[in-house]
Amino acid sequence: MTPAPERIPLPVVAAAPAPRGVPIVATVAPLVLALALWLMTSSAYALLFALLGPVVAFASVLDSRRAARRTRRRELAAARVRLEELEAELAPRLAARADALAATALAPVALALDESVRGWYLGRGEVPSGIELLAAEEVPELASEIARLRELASRLHDAPVVVEGFDSFALSGAEPLARSFARGLVLQAVARCAPGTARVTVPDGEEWARQLPARCSAGQAWEVESDGRRVLVITREIAGRGFEVNLGHAGEEPRFTGAASGWRPCYLAAVEAAEIAGRLAERAMHSGWQPAGAIPEAVALEELLAAADAPPTAAALGEDATGAVLVDLERHGPHALVAGTTGAGKSELMVSWVLSLAARRPPAELAFLLVDFKGGSSFAPLTALPHVAGVVSDLDEATATRAVESLRAELRRREAVLAAHGVRDIEELTRGALPRLVIVVDEFAALVALDAELQSVFADLAARGRSLGLHLILGTQRPAGVVRDAVLANITVRVCLRVLEPAESTAMVGVPDAAAVPADRRGRGLLRDAAGPREVQFARAEPGCAERIAQRWAGYPVPEARPWLDPLPAEIALHRVPSSAQGLAVGLVDLPDLQRRDPLVIDPWQEGAVLVAGATASGRTHALTTIAAAAAAADVEVRWVAGGAAELWAALSEPSSARRALIVADDLDLVLARSDAEERADLAELLTRVAREGRRTGAALVASARGGGVLQAAAAAFEQRVLLRLPTREEHLLNGGETRGFRADRRPGSATWRGREAQFALAPVAPVPWSAPVAEALLGEGTWALATPRPGRWLSRLAAAGIAAAGVEEHRADAAVLVGDVDAWLLEHLTLGRVRRSGRVLLLGCTRSELRTLMRLRGAVPPLDGDDDEAWLVEGPEIRRVRVRLDAEVAQASPSGASSNSRP
Repeated sequence: MTPAPERIPLPVVAAAPAPRGVPIVATVAPLVLALALWLMTSSAYALLFALLGPVVAFASVLDSRRAARRTRRRELAAARVRLEELEAELAPRLAARADALAATALAPVALALDESVRGWYLGRGEVPSGIELLAAEEVPELASEIARLRELASRLHDAPVVVEGFDSFALSGAEPLARSFARGLVLQAVARCAPGTARVTVPDGEEWARQLPARCSAGQAWEVESDGRRVLVITREIAGRGFEVNLGHAGEEPRFTGAASGWRPCYLAAVEAAEIAGRLAERAMHSGWQPAGAIPEAVALEELLAAADAPPTAAALGEDATGAVLVDLERHGPHALVAGTTGAGKSELMVSWVLSLAARRPPAELAFLLVDFKGGSSFAPLTALPHVAGVVSDLDEATATRAVESLRAELRRREAVLAAHGVRDIEELTRGALPRLVIVVDEFAALVALDAELQSVFADLAARGRSLGLHLILGTQRPAGVVRDAVLANITVRVCLRVLEPAESTAMVGVPDAAAVPADRRGRGLLRDAAGPREVQFARAEPGCAERIAQRWAGYPVPEARPWLDPLPAEIALHRVPSSAQGLAVGLVDLPDLQRRDPLVIDPWQEGAVLVAGATASGRTHALTTIAAAAAAADVEVRWVAGGAAELWAALSEPSSARRALIVADDLDLVLARSDAEERADLAELLTRVAREGRRTGAALVASARGGGVLQAAAAAFEQRVLLRLPTREEHLLNGGETRGFRADRRPGSATWRGREAQFALAPVAPVPWSAPVAEALLGEGTWALATPRPGRWLSRLAAAGIAAAGVEEHRADAAVLVGDVDAWLLEHLTLGRVRRSGRVLLLGCTRSELRTLMRLRGAVPPLDGDDDEAWLVEGPEIRRVRVRLDAEVAQASPSGASSNSRP
């Protein structure tokens, strides 16, 4: 086929003028005039006038010739400029004619199918361009430039080579080349026939032809017939019959009759021919053609795997009218989308897809991450496979965020592996260096609805998945509005099971047929891949299939680097938590963005006091028990405060004989709530002092609380907070948490630690409550002043014990104990001063304000636990908590009857 002729005029150059002769009249006329003057004047000077004519005549000749040469040079220069411009214009003209020729050529590679074209596309080479350069007359001075320009314009280089007027070809040359060349001719012939009318005969081994929209059979030659007429016949090495094409043997150049130089035949591999045949079938199905043959009503997966001859990278998914259906995500993917209404068989198809892939690839080469939104039941059988790196079911908002971080971390890890090996694609790595990861998501719409970031993550996975070895198989009921264009643009394999609307089927696979699938045909649908849409009965896995496939790979190595780390378990034994040299390892911290778990390390000595905040049954006591057990294992003195404010005060203020001590206060907010405002302020001040001086004194503080306004008084004491489950999001935020860390369903012991998810371990034993040693005040020796609101009761008790006692207003000098209420002591301030100098002052049953009024002290006052015998002992500026005892009572309590007169 030659393009339509085009004639382009060359620049016109006027012919050179003939040389001009000497003017005779102009030369002779001056001579005659000069002779006449000489005759009249007889003057010799008149003869000089005769020379003027010849001189002027010859000068005029010379001047005209010089002007003619100059004009000629200007015209030639202008013509050369026009030739240069014409040469610049030829390049786009030639390219446009080559494109136009390519658009009309029936090229199998581009599948530019046009039934109106009668020619056969044979390949590419040099062909006549159809451009002709015309000149009015030849210009000798431009002959070489014009010849070169004509040669340039006469040929199209690397243009489609098309021949017409033949329906038979005689091929000679090497057998593989002949087969590759014949495939293109057969495809062109079938494309010219109406869908389903062609009869194709091909030699054995050309299985790709079964995908053609034609009836295919095996034979010796290549033939295509339609409606009783011959469309194409290809024979081997039969000279004189048909259009002869010699494809050459070793060292030979291919050629055919009339071929231009540099002809390159169009060769098609079987895979390329299969792809084009699929496109022809897709186009035919759009016209209403359906492939012949019966599709089975049910397909058993294990029988299909045993019968299908598939490469390791392909998955046998079911059967169509021609046999087993294979899908290769690595070659024809990299991603797939499965759509279908409830009950159509999406979950079963994805299970079969996973099992089909796992049956042919060891765990070192292939891994799966399964995301199941049906309670985990859909993918439950697949957990037996060693290929499964993780199963995620019923994600909530927090777990969805974790999924985002984990998938992004996996992308970064795979990029780092490729960079470490100096390659850009997983195909360049050695087998097993980095397993391919297939992410299978059932109910994709429910997943991305939990976290807006997941859409961008899956778009990133879809865009970069091929080179990094990541593949997506996404299942959803209705893709419209759920799967964004950024993801759909990279999904080349689409499966549409039964849907309710024809438009949904058309949007998925290009034809509305999936809407016509009967409701009782579970697993029946349409598959659209490189071969076009076709109806398929997808296989169903039998019970026990996963276990049998898993047994096949028993003993095979599993990669150490997992592409998915499971969430933290609900129970962790404390002895299984890795120890830490920096503090107390009391659990595990989830680091999905780094794909690892680290110990939950708490160091209240170096980093400040720790407050564990949580609601009822959130695991507060569980967390403190674990911290206490870890501290005890590290030779730390643990003071577990189980009492009230008095016990807490004693634990905070009592010096320790150990190098380090840990004060553990459970339900600190209740302790503070049960104290009055003054006592609460004193406790908060003591808590803050102990927390801030922990690095110097070796005493550290860990407490638990539910939160609330009461705790705000001591909030400054705690520099670190562990947040368990809290009742409301507001309380979570008020305790220093982040919005995304709040979870109303958080299990006991699950916490947020520095923005990370953490789980406290279980301690082996419960802690032993710490009991504060309380000094005894023995009334019986020395001088005492006793202030009590019930002086009469104590005077009777002292008298019964044989202790000399008197009321303060009696002023008895021999009394060992002076007793009175606060008002009486205020009146006898001189007596009180004397007793303070020589003895001790006890305040029993008095309030803090009464103590401060009577003793005029402003220091912190230790709390009392409410015992009737507990009192404040004032010695100088020091106030101590003591238990009041009488010498006689102590002597009676002693087995030997001896007195136990120990002093505070």
